[in-house]
Amino acid sequence: MKRIIAHLLKEAMMKKRSLTVIMSMIMAGTLLAGCGSSSSSSSSGASTTSGETTAAAAETTATTAAATESSSDGEKISLTVPTWVGYGQEQIDTANAKDGGPAYDDNYYIAVAASIAKDYPEYDVNYADWGWAESLDAKQRSLFAAGNAPDVVAGETFIPSYANEGLLEPLPQDIIDSVNPTYLCYDPDGNPVAVAYKTSIFMLFYNKDLLSKAGLDPDTPPTTWDEFKEMSDKITAAGNGEFYGGGIPSFPHAGGALRATPFFRMNGTDFAVDGKQNLTDPKLQEVLQFIRDMNANFPEGLGNGTDESPLWDAFKKGQFAFAINGTWQEAESTNAGMNWGVAPLPTKDGSTKGNCTVGTVYLAVPKDAQHKDASFNIIRECLKQENEELWLKGSYAPALNSILDDESKYADDVALKAEVSELKAGTYSGLATFSKNDSSIWEIVDQQVLQRTTMTNDDIATICSDAASQISSLE
Repeated sequence: MKRIIAHLLKEAMMKKRSLTVIMSMIMAGTLLAGCGSSSSSSSSGASTTSGETTAAAAETTATTAAATESSSDGEKISLTVPTWVGYGQEQIDTANAKDGGPAYDDNYYIAVAASIAKDYPEYDVNYADWGWAESLDAKQRSLFAAGNAPDVVAGETFIPSYANEGLLEPLPQDIIDSVNPTYLCYDPDGNPVAVAYKTSIFMLFYNKDLLSKAGLDPDTPPTTWDEFKEMSDKITAAGNGEFYGGGIPSFPHAGGALRATPFFRMNGTDFAVDGKQNLTDPKLQEVLQFIRDMNANFPEGLGNGTDESPLWDAFKKGQFAFAINGTWQEAESTNAGMNWGVAPLPTKDGSTKGNCTVGTVYLAVPKDAQHKDASFNIIRECLKQENEELWLKGSYAPALNSILDDESKYADDVALKAEVSELKAGTYSGLATFSKNDSSIWEIVDQQVLQRTTMTNDDIATICSDAASQISSLE
């Protein structure tokens, strides 16, 4: 009975019942408990009237324990979440001190924190700055290992690993129903366990002036791999060392893996299948050869360096024609004064689509979180319509169907309009995941497969065989 009482009390507190109602429930429950009322069941398992009365008493008694559970020093529920949920005061001060004030992404995190404070004044939220990528993953995993899981976890490429490891609580149905399926991450049983509040998929940005210089129609981008290579080769030849066509980046980290992945998926393959490396697949090796061939249309060393920034700077300066990036490239190209265009990625056969999400921030509630109901309310605030619409200013696609289905909200954003059309036409996901030692295996793939493909002339099959041998001991 104590367990039932505690549960019902917690529910009462979460629904923000008034103190008067709570106290009357406690008093009624206490009186009934003092009378020694008992419950009995019929043979069908239905409770008798006496049992129903006792159950009502249990519900009314419930609230004392829940009030205690909220916190011992008031009526606050203490929650710890990363700053990828919202900004604490330090981050707000930093954002406000920027020249020109907060950027669109700052405004989102500031707005989420403000709406949480308004809608849930009983929550005491600690916005912890744990960084991004590897540092965020390391911090969150250390908390999991210590038995002190955060109330909400955030991340991009490693959240699917958390899902595969069974660390995450399934999402409530109302959250699932509110978003496009691309924004969901699933556990091995097919349950959605994480949701992204924004994402992008890769598009083909191009410099129209460079196409014109090569005698190509600046308003007709390539639609197939053959056209992509033919046009890029022609631009590189016309540039004669001054400008190039561009290819598919093979940076030796997630930046390269993310941009290569759409091309593998267009060819019906991926780096991992069912959590296992797939490097010996001839279809995968075919794509690696295409990436190698296209790399000749970058200035030497530009497409496979450890630092991405020189490549993006070169694109904005008009040094190559085709760039594979998310929709944030729109603002950067416009600010650089480029005469640019955008199109879906060229496909192998002109029809079979494939892509990969990027710039995605997933949120999830650990199974070991102490305040799961409150944690999901935090995620609901992140998905609140007025907060989500702030991502439109950065040409990011928000998760909510109510925004994606209303083209009037982004009708003037050429890149975002094209991207949303692609998002609504298919369901995409982030990088493939490996069942064991995910980060270690990806390091081998990034450095010993992707970078080696474009940094050497070694046989592609040999490259893949060597990497597969290294990976086998980690699977």
